[in-house]
Amino acid sequence: MSFIVQVTISIVIYFFIRIFSKSERSLYVSVCFSAFAYILIFLSINGLSNTNLNDAHKMVTGLSLFFLFVAYNEIIILERRVRKIKKGQIINNETLPIEKGYKIVFKILGIGLTLLSLVAVSGLSMEFVYSTELIFKAIFTFIAWLIYLVTLIGIKFFNFSTRYATRGLFIAMWAVLAAYYMNSYLVNL
Repeated sequence: MSFIVQVTISIVIYFFIRIFSKSERSLYVSVCFSAFAYILIFLSINGLSNTNLNDAHKMVTGLSLFFLFVAYNEIIILERRVRKIKKGQIINNETLPIEKGYKIVFKILGIGLTLLSLVAVSGLSMEFVYSTELIFKAIFTFIAWLIYLVTLIGIKFFNFSTRYATRGLFIAMWAVLAAYYMNSYLVNL
């Protein structure tokens, strides 16, 4: 089972918890439980005793993709709530205030950025010979990292609108996926 399938399973777990849990802590619980579930799935498939740098790199890559997706999803949810409030529609089913939701998303973005930095460092430290597949992975990972960083700093300090944050996170998520699939495609050539 590829790590993309494992990430998808953890994202599905995240959605189930977010949909069925209506408490104020549902975002924290769903993110923590889903990330832990991803780690357990990854370790159960790859084994705990023979974990090497390559496996750790794949695990951190999957976690960074998971956090990137969760941040993207939560920003879209918050933006939809803001639009409904601006239209005068009152939302009674959400217990989490919008400002607190944004603070949590900033934390998730910070965790995702840290994990993406670890992906870049571990990926470059694994290889001693720089090949075309490593260069493509490094370029796309750096693009994703840069977009992620600009989005985080822009939202936090320069009041970027959510529209730009959503677009930036979407592009960053596709850059990480492109790095993975580009590598898979180049290896199979």
